[in-house]
Amino acid sequence: MKDLEPVHVPVTLSVTRTGESGKSTITKQMRIIHINGFNMRERTEKICDIRKNIKESIVVLLLAMHQLQIPLECEESVKSRDFILKEAGNPDIHRTSEFLDHAEKLWNDPGVQACYSRSHEYQLIDCAKYFLDKLHEIKSPAYIPSDQDILRCRCMTTAIQHIEFEVPDGGNHIKFDVYDVGGQQGERKKWIQVFDSVTAILFVVDCSSFDQTLREDPEKNRLLEALENFDQVWNNRFLKYVSVLLFINKIDILAEKIARGRDISELTKKYPDIFPDFDKFNPSASEKLQFLEAFPYQDTEPRKKSRTASRSDVHPDTVKTAVYIKHLFMKIVKGELNLKKRITKQERNWHDEHSCEYFYTCAIDTNNVQRVMNGCRTLIIQNHLRRFGII
Repeated sequence: MKDLEPVHVPVTLSVTRTGESGKSTITKQMRIIHINGFNMRERTEKICDIRKNIKESIVVLLLAMHQLQIPLECEESVKSRDFILKEAGNPDIHRTSEFLDHAEKLWNDPGVQACYSRSHEYQLIDCAKYFLDKLHEIKSPAYIPSDQDILRCRCMTTAIQHIEFEVPDGGNHIKFDVYDVGGQQGERKKWIQVFDSVTAILFVVDCSSFDQTLREDPEKNRLLEALENFDQVWNNRFLKYVSVLLFINKIDILAEKIARGRDISELTKKYPDIFPDFDKFNPSASEKLQFLEAFPYQDTEPRKKSRTASRSDVHPDTVKTAVYIKHLFMKIVKGELNLKKRITKQERNWHDEHSCEYFYTCAIDTNNVQRVMNGCRTLIIQNHLRRFGII
């Protein structure tokens, strides 16, 4: 029997206004899962970007040490600091072994580590620790980036990235078009180019960003910006027939922050009308279970056969914070939180033609993303068929 013609399913990936939410990483995961990943040429080309990430990270750390008045603790680190800062303006210094040697010495200095522990106070890319910890490996002439290295590598999205692939579904092959658009404020004007006739929007939010501000606006909290942008997308009159898949992303980094003592309750004091009292918030057992089932297992943590709303490797406040953030976004969906202060009142059935489903994601974990995308796929296909009156 001849296969049916592929159903064309255009999907716009991630329209979160704040950058660094992990949307491009999820696009990379789609390549790994559906398009055979990355070839050797693409891997070797990423070495330069990885070294640039290292340069940016170590320079930011050194500048932050000066700003926060944190001294180096090893006398031999002073020479390395002076070299890095002197060569910071050299666009090719990251290519040299000398630079990487100095960066590695500095990263091992307890003063630099103390500065890293306060990284919520300045702008440091998420992959800083990952690549600085791997400097010995990256310095090797034989180094070839792994899938995980490519997933972690940070490159700002300034142009619309497009990938397409097919997935099997019910004996048919469904064709997906995925567009990755820039998340910074200056990139928003490009979004409209890919909104026409899309089936769904994947809105990716960094749930670990509750204690950070925007690069573009040091006075604006990143999580608040994401909430405001989500409000605009969900209530946009041009998108009232387009469903939203909300990815509550970077749950792994959220766990790391909670372990370091960070607390979202600070936002309650600053924005009480938007962020309800975190201390009084109590997620249900089913909400806890839903998060824990999404949270990746570490190699050292045995998987439990029975479903349980607790795990020894996940701090209870990590679960509570993630579910709390989910509630904030779903309050917008339910019309209980109006951040845009719309003058014209919406009709009661305004949102009947689209829906919002949420998922907890860890963009660097392929198994997690694959499970989530499998769950999204059916929703996307149903939306596509419903849009054309097939179901």
